[in-house]
Amino acid sequence: MESIILDRPWQFDRADDALVMDVAQKAGIPKVIARLLCQRGIDSLNDVERHLCPGLGSLSDPWEMADMEKAVERLVRAVERREPVAVFGDYDADGITATALMSQFLTGLGLDVAIHIPHRVHEGYGLNIENIKRFNSMGIGLVITVDCGISNHQEIAFAAGLGMDVIVTDHHEPPRQMPQAMAVLNPKRPDCGFAFKEIAGVGVAFNLVRALRSRLYRLGHWANGDIPNLKTCLDLVAIGTIADMVPLIKDNRIMVKTGLEVIRSGARMGIRALMETNGVLYEDVTSKDISFRIAPRINAAGRIAHAEEAFKLLVTDDHGFAIRQAEKLSAINQERRTEEAAILKEAQGLIKNLGQRPGYVLYSQNWHKGIIGIVASKLVEQILRPVILLTIEDGKAHGSGRSPEGLNLHAVLSECADQLVAFGGHKSAAGVHLLTERLEPFIKKFEDTVSARLKDLDLTPRLKLDCPVPLEELTTPVFQRFFELLEPFGFGYPVPVFAVNNFTIHSSKVVGNSHLKLTLTSKNSSGPKTSNGSKIEVLAWGQADKAALEWEGLELACTPCLTVWQHQKRLELRLQDARHAA
Repeated sequence: MESIILDRPWQFDRADDALVMDVAQKAGIPKVIARLLCQRGIDSLNDVERHLCPGLGSLSDPWEMADMEKAVERLVRAVERREPVAVFGDYDADGITATALMSQFLTGLGLDVAIHIPHRVHEGYGLNIENIKRFNSMGIGLVITVDCGISNHQEIAFAAGLGMDVIVTDHHEPPRQMPQAMAVLNPKRPDCGFAFKEIAGVGVAFNLVRALRSRLYRLGHWANGDIPNLKTCLDLVAIGTIADMVPLIKDNRIMVKTGLEVIRSGARMGIRALMETNGVLYEDVTSKDISFRIAPRINAAGRIAHAEEAFKLLVTDDHGFAIRQAEKLSAINQERRTEEAAILKEAQGLIKNLGQRPGYVLYSQNWHKGIIGIVASKLVEQILRPVILLTIEDGKAHGSGRSPEGLNLHAVLSECADQLVAFGGHKSAAGVHLLTERLEPFIKKFEDTVSARLKDLDLTPRLKLDCPVPLEELTTPVFQRFFELLEPFGFGYPVPVFAVNNFTIHSSKVVGNSHLKLTLTSKNSSGPKTSNGSKIEVLAWGQADKAALEWEGLELACTPCLTVWQHQKRLELRLQDARHAA
């Protein structure tokens, strides 16, 4: 059937009906909610209860992480001796929030903490020898990396040669051989028993802080009973986790849901200022607000200027400075958007000239190194092929790659490793470094490797839907109450998409300059009623030109959304697509 808006075939997810019914009955939840959970792999009573009522007590045990005992023992020694320590972070939102979390906790223990976040363009990613030398000259004998370090074999060996200890906290794919650090905390290590493998870098840092606090408490560190409440730093964990696009399930869901509660309290001056200056009500903030309005501004600092600008905002207690710094980040973000649009247009032209390829490696001497990763993501969304963008400078090429769902970019690059100086990252995103003299051999090997892997993949764009849902079911208070329990949604845990039909158009009007608002009522007059009857509003962004369509003959693909007006929540639908009803 023809897709009217997206021009994509619809693909419904599947779940075992008997399992759905069993989960619904045992958990005492509506069948449609049970179906949504089962389709997302949450299909046991214990998992359902943990998911709908997430609590910090359900977090995985930090002591099960490989090398945790070594890391904590070394940090306890540093606390006892009042040693100065260094925290070395990354320049993205995950690394910035992890740096803020770790440095503030250690400072609260009375330690003198030096922090360093590298400049993306001038220093690049990960530990570097120049800063190790600087730390050493400051009398620092312990360095803690956050959201980086797993691939810094040479730099960590250099530090060891100076008599310095390094604790690595990272979540990127580990190399075959671990760096020879004092401790390497990474849940993706093959020998790591930590139950949940998909936490962000800030999540790994948070687990180290959890374990350290536990050990210090047992040792009587807080004899006056003034024990730090780690819940207060989950606002940082929430932002870093959402920004780094790790799946919002299990531990991540628990930390993000609680972190959003902390953000809504307005406790952290910098986050509150960033929201106030960008029209976000911190009292009603959602994961979507973080993803599209807050995280990009934190990330922009590391892309265009220096990540320390965002770090200073997150740790300040000065309201005036926080407002000025938040406005500064917004200006930086606008600069980023302008630069991004120019690079995107140029890259689209290069792809058009190259024609159909299994994957694309594009390069230029004029592209900003801090922005090409975002552009690669946008290109992948448009062409559904892996894309690597490179900036050429002094005979070297540095860049970022992205790949569509189903294609493991890290595995592809592993097969091309003989052409690269270095690479690292995840299944869907990676950074690369190579010499320009190896560009053509790398491009050929990359395309050949991707081509071989694509033979077993179908990357045809489809709209993925969960299931059909009767309109009258969506208008009940019961559905709204349980739908609210499903939040927050995000990467790896998408907002539901329902198919809605058998409705009557109660009203239709154009709102704003280009949007269409439909009010639907169910044709099933026996359906349950609410204070608003069985009506529900559907907002179709940018679809005002379709106001004259015969909507009652269509099937609508919609996502439910809880909107807040004067602190009151109500459920409405957002139109994704429409097609002629079967």
